[in-house]
Amino acid sequence: MSKTHMVTVATHSERYLPILEQQAKDKGINLIKLGYGKKYEGHYMKDKEMIGFLKTIDDDDLVIFVDGFDTLFLADLQEAKEKFDSYGGDLLLSVENIGSLSFIHSAVFERVDGMYINAGLYMGKAGFLLKFLEEIYSKDNWSKKSNQINWCTYLNKLHREGKFSGIRLDYNSDVFLNHSFTTSNYPTLHNKRININGHSPCFIQGNGCEDMTYIINDIGYEKFNVHKDDFFWKKVAYNLQAIFKVYNPIVSFYIYLVILVTLLVIFLIIRLYRKKQDKHIYFG
Repeated sequence: MSKTHMVTVATHSERYLPILEQQAKDKGINLIKLGYGKKYEGHYMKDKEMIGFLKTIDDDDLVIFVDGFDTLFLADLQEAKEKFDSYGGDLLLSVENIGSLSFIHSAVFERVDGMYINAGLYMGKAGFLLKFLEEIYSKDNWSKKSNQINWCTYLNKLHREGKFSGIRLDYNSDVFLNHSFTTSNYPTLHNKRININGHSPCFIQGNGCEDMTYIINDIGYEKFNVHKDDFFWKKVAYNLQAIFKVYNPIVSFYIYLVILVTLLVIFLIIRLYRKKQDKHIYFG
């Protein structure tokens, strides 16, 4: 009989991990933490750890992967499984509804079937997922900046080759909602569930250290929010790392562009000021 596993990769406890652990426990689920106590090498480490784990379970088992530091579980396991089954695929990927900053996002990440996916939330059958991840890292040209880049490259390759049939995208956020200031989401909170366009996702991920305290307090897990005091500085560190590691050089280009435009404006202002001064000089 197949089993369902909820998995994350976490080298230590940070941000919302204690809350997610308690939520899983309250729902009778054992949250499997891979890589605990190890040195974090980069987002590709999540895939490497998953490959090792997938080799230890049955191919028919269902695996739900969540980013442990910034994900909340708002439903029960049965609802997530039923929604997954309704898609009729082997792997269900979460989607990021990128808003006005898509011009920056698109410079780093490819669209997959017209959408931006997020490798921090997904679920699938263990055997299919193992083959999927092993194929991504079977070549030497994968990116160490972001595993999402690797996923997008491989997914588009499958799409071109007509091998995309087992993969589904959670377009309507039925199971997963990626939420941050970069997205164009307008979720509401009612009866301890998030609602977005008539859909109630089972998981919400606050990408980029999005503050989800209001959700945590509403669902009654405020006492497990033990890392809230250092949340601000974690957010600053996370976003700086994203800017200079993942989004560089595109962000550097815009920074240099802003500096160049600023210098040009200053130069023009000085020229205009000098011309005005010259008009007020009289010779006797």
